[in-house]
Amino acid sequence: MKRFSVICFLIGVLAIINTNNASADILFESGTLGPTAVPWSDVVDQTVFGANVSSAVFDGVRFELTAPAVIFEIGGHFVAPTSSTFFGAIVKLDDDVDFPNSGDLSTPDVLGVTLLTFPAPSAEVFGNLALSLDPGWYALVFGSGLYGAAGNGAMPLNNPDIGTQSYIAFVSSHWKNSAPTDGFEFKDFRFVVKGSIIPEPNTLCLTVLILCLASVYGQTRFRLRFNQ
Repeated sequence: MKRFSVICFLIGVLAIINTNNASADILFESGTLGPTAVPWSDVVDQTVFGANVSSAVFDGVRFELTAPAVIFEIGGHFVAPTSSTFFGAIVKLDDDVDFPNSGDLSTPDVLGVTLLTFPAPSAEVFGNLALSLDPGWYALVFGSGLYGAAGNGAMPLNNPDIGTQSYIAFVSSHWKNSAPTDGFEFKDFRFVVKGSIIPEPNTLCLTVLILCLASVYGQTRFRLRFNQ
């Protein structure tokens, strides 16, 4: 019986590992990637429009998770005059209209931060950020001047947004929505969150658990009878 219990335990561990060993997927993307290798000069002279990413301007987008997930990477399409660093942050929101609680991203609603490197010319880049997230609303924010990031760059325009995106920005010491009434319009940029949805326990896991419980119960009954 002991040998059977050990076998049950090992099979259970393998089943759990298999259940949670999902490959990284795109959990969220604001839009599909547009033309890359855009030179900084094209953004400066507005041949290609772009949104500043600097210590004075943080760009972000709200997104919703409908199931528990583990994220691995955050990123998007960026460009800068030279290779330099900027930060990316995941911020917990109360709902689909909430903003981060602080302008310097120093409050507990900031769940994780990573540094990324601006490319020159433009390219899609990512930074590693491992977080376990519950269902709910979040913001993905990029900027500079915090967390050791000192670069200045931009997000060049991409293909049209996927659906209606809820973009935000920290400009002039205030968080704002992307809307004409808030004084700025922001669309067609590439924000990406990669990770894996945490799956429900599969049939194999449940079967192994039942067998293990039955084994333990059987051993307990046998010992009780033997000791009587």
